[in-house]
Amino acid sequence: MIAKPPEERIGGVEAFDQIVLYGSRGHSQMIWQVLQGIWQGRAQLRAVIDDLENGFDHPALGVPVISGGERLLRFADVPVLLSMGDGALRARIAARLAAEGAVLASALHRRPESIAPDAQIGAGCILNPATLISPNVTLGAGVQVLAAAIGHDVTIGAYSTLAYGAVVNGHVEMGRQVSIGAGAIINNGRPGRPLRIGDGAVIGAGAVVMRDVAAGARMVGNPAMTTRDWARMQALVRRAR
Repeated sequence: MIAKPPEERIGGVEAFDQIVLYGSRGHSQMIWQVLQGIWQGRAQLRAVIDDLENGFDHPALGVPVISGGERLLRFADVPVLLSMGDGALRARIAARLAAEGAVLASALHRRPESIAPDAQIGAGCILNPATLISPNVTLGAGVQVLAAAIGHDVTIGAYSTLAYGAVVNGHVEMGRQVSIGAGAIINNGRPGRPLRIGDGAVIGAGAVVMRDVAAGARMVGNPAMTTRDWARMQALVRRAR
């Protein structure tokens, strides 16, 4: 068996009374707004981490903005929630946090009408309360699902991101750090022959994926095609006018 990298072996918790948020920009603030509906005031935000700009109080969240190094000094035992939208960035920071002995916070409602009881959910996942997780679903570490629907028999690799309104139908295998845009649809695979999306692929907003997607591919349109093929098609259309 191939050993998982550190960012996928990091520990996680779902119950806590205080938290540090990694990320201070717009996406992180949106995530924090979502979390208020999940935690209902049960978790206190202690600080926000920003490695580029820090040393002041966050104007919207009202807590100190600190560096990752300061976290070790002040909040080493407080769970960390990775709130950035970039999955590759989340993975890199998680690897560093794992080396520091940190624990990732997860944010999700485990309501049976929303999340199947047999769903396997990795450390540090964030699931919007409007998310639907069907039976026999596995989410790797650090996955963000923002009000998306995931069908049965689906595997989603670590540090992937599903934007608002995305739909992943049944029998799909998704690699690590995949990004699914708002309103995108991933069509059904079949038992024994799942539809596969490779590591690091990007599926654009509103795209409809009907077949396997290669690792690192950038897909747009309905039916989804690579951005290169899309540009070629647009050029043909312009010449035909």
